[in-house]
Amino acid sequence: MQPRPPAPFKPQAAADGSHIPFFRSFILGKTVELDKVVTLSLRELDLLEIETLAALDEARHNHEHLEDKQSEDGACEYRRMKTASYFQAAIKIARALR
Repeated sequence: MQPRPPAPFKPQAAADGSHIPFFRSFILGKTVELDKVVTLSLRELDLLEIETLAALDEARHNHEHLEDKQSEDGACEYRRMKTASYFQAAIKIARALR
């Protein structure tokens, strides 16, 4: 089975010019911004955790099997890993705040 091609990375600029990481959730059917994770319900957090764990595992697998990790594909997979990791941390924080 061939790994699916990475989704294009499109950073979203905040009003101050910084970039807010976001995750397009197919399970939730919406795009979730990192700073909005705390507003999700427990059920949504559970589903987002499942999806981001799967995305993290997939990106790690794809990155591990790249011949040239410094290539554009390598950079894309690395960004996917970082984004999924940020969301995993945000989910833990959101749960701790409840």
